[in-house]
Amino acid sequence: MGQNKHALQLHTRFNNLHKEHNQRVAEFHKQHTIKIANRENGNGLLARWERFIFFKGRDLIKAVKNIIK
Repeated sequence: MGQNKHALQLHTRFNNLHKEHNQRVAEFHKQHTIKIANRENGNGLLARWERFIFFKGRDLIKAVKNIIK
């Protein structure tokens, strides 16, 4: 019985840590997307590629949504 109780406590604690981590990651991605959309993510090669993919993907999704409507 004692081992199961301990395992349950560990599971609950790690599950809560994982939930908090996922919330932090989601908030980071939301803020990062806003920076990309506002062109505030830098001028390096990776940042330019990231903006290129972001805007091309956004335009593609908008075009597909307009076709579906």
